[in-house]
Amino acid sequence: MKVNKLLIYSLLSAGIIVTSCKDDNPSIDDYWLNYEIEEVKVTQDIPVGVYLYNPQAPLETNIDQWTRITQEQDLAAGKLGPNTKPWHDIPEETEPGKYHLAADTIGARAMQKIIEWCNYGRIDFMVLPGVNENANDIYPLNIGRDTAFIDMVCGKNDTLPKVELNGVKFALMVNMNSVCSDLNQNNLVETVAKTRKTYPVLDTIPDINNPGMDIVVTTRVDTLISRADRICSYFKRISDYFSDPNYYHTGGRPVVVIADANKLYSSDSYHMYTAIRDTVRKHTGKEMYLIAQQGAWTPPARFHYFYLSGKVDAVTMKNMCAVGGNQQERVIMFDQFVNENYKYNKEYFWSHYNVDFVPSASPGYSQYVASENNSNYPWMPKTQERFWTMCNLAKMNLGTNPMVLIDSFNDWTYDSGIEPTDPSYGKGYGLLYLDMVKDQFKVK
Repeated sequence: MKVNKLLIYSLLSAGIIVTSCKDDNPSIDDYWLNYEIEEVKVTQDIPVGVYLYNPQAPLETNIDQWTRITQEQDLAAGKLGPNTKPWHDIPEETEPGKYHLAADTIGARAMQKIIEWCNYGRIDFMVLPGVNENANDIYPLNIGRDTAFIDMVCGKNDTLPKVELNGVKFALMVNMNSVCSDLNQNNLVETVAKTRKTYPVLDTIPDINNPGMDIVVTTRVDTLISRADRICSYFKRISDYFSDPNYYHTGGRPVVVIADANKLYSSDSYHMYTAIRDTVRKHTGKEMYLIAQQGAWTPPARFHYFYLSGKVDAVTMKNMCAVGGNQQERVIMFDQFVNENYKYNKEYFWSHYNVDFVPSASPGYSQYVASENNSNYPWMPKTQERFWTMCNLAKMNLGTNPMVLIDSFNDWTYDSGIEPTDPSYGKGYGLLYLDMVKDQFKVK
């Protein structure tokens, strides 16, 4: 009996020791990133905007890029192209150089197709390609050739096929780099040299050859303009479109996205942004809703002296699937990393600056089309699973004024190649994504 009791006590002690050792070992269950991204059901429609890009220049001149974007996908052979048919249903779809958004016949027909996609996906507004400043003229000629494309979208170009927005709104994105490209920490808005501009002045004078008649003459006048005044004038010109019935507003305020917002080097960014807002308010009577676009995977405090002290209304992130070169570790638990990044940025913007957050949802990213040799960039293939996750990450991190921006829209609404055995064959990846936009951000 004593022997049996001793055996029992020994076994119990060993069990306690084993259990103790097991409990002390690290477990994946305790890892802070060990969680699943679950579907978030919406109880109200979330406004969705999509970025449009104009990739015309590289694909007009680089036949290798055109080949990579239209070739059959063969992963084993290293051919990672999306196997697309650019501008689906347009007769010129497979011709090199017809892959652009521009103020021409192809561009007008492409825009109409994009609007059809937006309606199908219940997308609220399009963010048009970035508008550049024309540094050679003053208002109202200071955004140059971009006006032709915007006018085409607005249906105001009588020489091109009529574009019908059919309820889809548009918003403008300003390219701050176009007006701030020479600024840096040693060359601020307040200290950079003034710009000399020559502008036309029309005048009416008597016609000496025809008594009683007048003629109109044009005189070129030189003027010096400060950089701050140039920037304000740039936004003033943009604001001329706010009165268009199809311009997108939130809470009665016209939305403007600022690309390269970190290029605006100023000793007092709040004063600069206040001047911009005052200029537009005096010109239109409207208060803008400014969304600064921040680079993916960047920390918010880096931009304290730029748009955060400047008090924009919200900040959004660029395509988070563009994880950067030699950043392979980010794709190991990519979904969780994005979520933590969004949570941190959202909390930081609001608690430190009372600036809102607009999450982005992107379906994927690849450097392959730009350069087939960029093997140091992780490949984030465009899949339904990836986009589903990104949509839910966006819903998990909505700001106080809920809104979502979707990147690379006219990259993924192509009729992409799907295997004939796939049940979605013939529908195209793009339409599958559009179905997902409806399902994820709109109440059924």
